[in-house]
This record gives sequence, C-alpha cells and structure tokens, in this order.
Amino acid sequence: MHALALGAALSLACTGQALAESQYGFSSTGSGTVSATAKVNLSVVIPKLILLKVGTSNTTQDTVSWAASLSIPAVPTVPTTTANNTVVPWDGTAPTVTTTPTGNVLNVSAWTNAGTATINCAIGTWSATGGPANTSFTVTTGGTLPHPGGNLGSCASTTITSNTLLTGTWTYALTGTASSWTAGTYTNAVTYTAQGV
Repeated sequence: MHALALGAALSLACTGQALAESQYGFSSTGSGTVSATAKVNLSVVIPKLILLKVGTSNTTQDTVSWAASLSIPAVPTVPTTTANNTVVPWDGTAPTVTTTPTGNVLNVSAWTNAGTATINCAIGTWSATGGPANTSFTVTTGGTLPHPGGNLGSCASTTITSNTLLTGTWTYALTGTASSWTAGTYTNAVTYTAQGV
C-alpha cells in the first residue's frame, strides 16, 4: 500500500469513524448493466436484567412472625401476663397451643429479560433447637409468581417467564404440633435468589 494511503487509513481508524464497504461496477464499452453493492452490519445489544421483590421494596427485610397462646383446660384459662403461683382450675389434661401470624402475606414481583431464569429458596440455621421444622412452614401462591416449593422444607426452583411481569402474594402458614415444641424464641431467614442465564 502507498505510504500516503496507509497513513490516511490509519488516521481514519484512529478517529473511530465507521468505514463502509465500497465496490464499483464498470463497463469499458459504456453498455450493459453495471452494479455496485455495499453492505452495513447491524448490531443491537440489550443489557440483561433481573428483578425480584419479596415483601417491602428497597432494603427493608420483612419479618413474618407467629405469637403462641396457651389455653389451660378445662375452663379454659389463657395466661396473658407474667405471674407465679396463680390459682387455676386445671383439669389435668394437656393445654392447647394456638399460633397467630403477623405479616404473613407478602407482595411479590419478578421480571427478567434473560432467556432462561429461575427463583430458588434456601433456609438458614435456626437460632435454637426444639421448635418447628422447616416443613412446618407452608407457602401458598396468589397471582402469577409461584413460590419455589410448597413448604420451606422443600425449597425448589421455579421458572420465571422471560419479558413477563410476574406478581402476586405469598402467604406463609405455620403447621405442625405447636404443643410439642419447647418454650423459647426461634428465628431464621429464608433467602430467595432469582437468576438469569
């Protein structure tokens, strides 16, 4: 290549200009059909995004809690305040334990443009032993975003449909035999992970 032409080519390359393809058609007789074509490549890059919301937006981590109350038969008598040596008409049968949830219905949303995406869950280690099992916590779905598993003991993986807003509610319920659990406070955390590939 001529030094001047090479310099011009390098100069264009350094400026970041796009160089189009060029051709020519020629007929030395001045007759017939001549043609020239030029091709331009097209490129579109769409960034990949995945969104997941369980409960409140931003950095707030919601707490689903259950308060237990004991009923002493036969009247029944429900202890409500701290007390010692309090007279009670107990008939000698086992008390019943009732659990009442607070904040157990969470709004959920997910969206992604990834070709393949999933949500899965993982439950951590309980703060103490003697309480409910992971399988005692069931989760039912309302809406279009399914919970990954019917209970927290069977956390599985569920598919997210691409380019579709999935919304709904997850309702947590506590099952099992509360009267068989040892007195204490039991805490844990469930981590939900949405992943697109």
